[in-house]
Amino acid sequence: MKYKYIISRLGKEIAKLRKEKRLSQEELAFDCYLDRTTIAIIEEGKTNPSLKVLLKISRGLDIQLWRLLRQAQSLIK
Repeated sequence: MKYKYIISRLGKEIAKLRKEKRLSQEELAFDCYLDRTTIAIIEEGKTNPSLKVLLKISRGLDIQLWRLLRQAQSLIK
């Protein structure tokens, strides 16, 4: 249960940051060289993204990777 919650929080953080940048899922996916459906299922917390995918997303959002992980960090400790 805790694992699913962490993945869900990570997805919500990605969605929040994307919306702050005023990007659609399609625009972010294009910037990250990913498919829009990949962004959608990550934001919905339905998949566990690899480190490679998280790095692509952080670059697409022009932020450091730690910011993507900060919401889940307290649960991992």
